[in-house]
Amino acid sequence: MNWLKLKYLLLTCAIFLPLLWAFVYVRNAYPVAAWNVMMAPGLLERGRSYWVLRGETVSGETIDIPAISLTNALYARTWTMVNATVANQSFKIRNVHPANSMLVRESGGLENLPPGARVPDLLLAWGNLYNQRFDASSPQRLKAIRLDMYRWEGGSYANYDNFMQTWRQEL
Repeated sequence: MNWLKLKYLLLTCAIFLPLLWAFVYVRNAYPVAAWNVMMAPGLLERGRSYWVLRGETVSGETIDIPAISLTNALYARTWTMVNATVANQSFKIRNVHPANSMLVRESGGLENLPPGARVPDLLLAWGNLYNQRFDASSPQRLKAIRLDMYRWEGGSYANYDNFMQTWRQEL
């Protein structure tokens, strides 16, 4: 009987000691990883930029447009695309599109490109997608679309409305 108890004690230790070690030392193992995911946005040390997509209708009203409704993509994927567009990431890849190469040459080099050199194209595409939903005579159609950039500097859970820049595209 003692041999059986010893056998199960060793088996229990073999299973649970590595698991206990993982919970203590590994920060990205369940359930610690779930905790990290929930706490990452709360890091006060790092600021973040965020975006608001707005449209100006033919009737003169300014409306907020959820970009996810235009792209049918996951929420974070849409804003990752905006971040990459503003940072001119499409000009820094190995196989640059010929139109992007020409734009770099015309501006005198990558360092001379303004931030968001392709944002007007993105806004034009989004504006056209939005307007496809409405009849040509609808007052809800957009005459212009804009992307507003805001910055939260971090340090406290306040001051989220620091306006930084806007891009506007007539449709």
